[in-house]
Amino acid sequence: MRIVQLRAQNFRLFETLSLQTHCRLNFIFGANAAGKTSLLEALYTLGRGKSFRGSTPGELAGVAGRHWLVFGRVEAADTEPRHRVGVRWQDGVGQVRVDGQAARNLDLLRLLPVQVLEPGMHRMLQEGPSYRRSFLDWGVFHVEPSFLPTWSRYRRALRQRNQALRQNASDRELAVWEPELAEAGERLDALRRTHLADIGPTVQDHVRVLLDEGEWNFELLSGWGQGLALREALLRQRTADRRLGTTQAGPHRAELRVRAGGHGIRHRISRGQQKLLIAALLLAQCTVIGRSAGRYPVLLVDDFGAELAERYQATLLAALVRYPGQVFVTAFERSGVLATVADAALFHVERGVLRPDS
Repeated sequence: MRIVQLRAQNFRLFETLSLQTHCRLNFIFGANAAGKTSLLEALYTLGRGKSFRGSTPGELAGVAGRHWLVFGRVEAADTEPRHRVGVRWQDGVGQVRVDGQAARNLDLLRLLPVQVLEPGMHRMLQEGPSYRRSFLDWGVFHVEPSFLPTWSRYRRALRQRNQALRQNASDRELAVWEPELAEAGERLDALRRTHLADIGPTVQDHVRVLLDEGEWNFELLSGWGQGLALREALLRQRTADRRLGTTQAGPHRAELRVRAGGHGIRHRISRGQQKLLIAALLLAQCTVIGRSAGRYPVLLVDDFGAELAERYQATLLAALVRYPGQVFVTAFERSGVLATVADAALFHVERGVLRPDS
């Protein structure tokens, strides 16, 4: 999938924004606080309906205050029809439209897969397992149609069992929800494992190219005792679950472990290594999605050169150039390895004004 055109009004620093894109590589240069990240945020919002920086919709509004609009035209290929996508926020109310019809964020997610590599992505390795679960689930969503209904079944049964626990319901009442919870939970775990196995070889290929050192391993822990059926784990956990008022076993507690040389990586690898490792994960996942679904996600890379020596900038740039999907990259200036970029659209942004860069 690719974004052909982006327009925005009153979005962050941009009073108005109009961007005609390159089908593959797009580079945006500018100083700090010029609007580079805001431009990527507008692109991300077009595909997800929200900011990747955790901002509320109201915080995205520019100087005019109580409204903003992001609009784009997207296509899967030159031979396929283009789609019109818009996200609007005004006076506290959000609205999504696809081809002139009211839509949901989920419709954006299906139509325009977008992934981002930005400084805050260090949370994926440094903080809790929810970030790594989200990474896996985003990929499964785009390659496996049964993921969303299975996830909905699981969340519904989990919500009901947790409510029963808080109400001190009988074992008989708890048992009503456990078969559904176990069946959907084991299916979710299987989908995640299949996706991890699918992307694993490509991840290792990217790791070898980008990091060129160390031995890296990825392991998915289900969220309940190894060797147990989930239904059995739920039965064993009932007493503890009653005490805490919540279900402690299941794929909502799963953990994707990333290890280097047999050790956990938290505080063991540099910020530059973390960035390259995350890049390897994202590039691999997006490549597998593209091959499987026929639509390569749009990849956004913010602050390209941060924390990377020139040698590693060169390897990352080469990987981005090889990636078959559309890429948007921000950097301070076109220098170093970026001076060699060819066959790409170049832009310069200053104080919320975007212009082509010669």
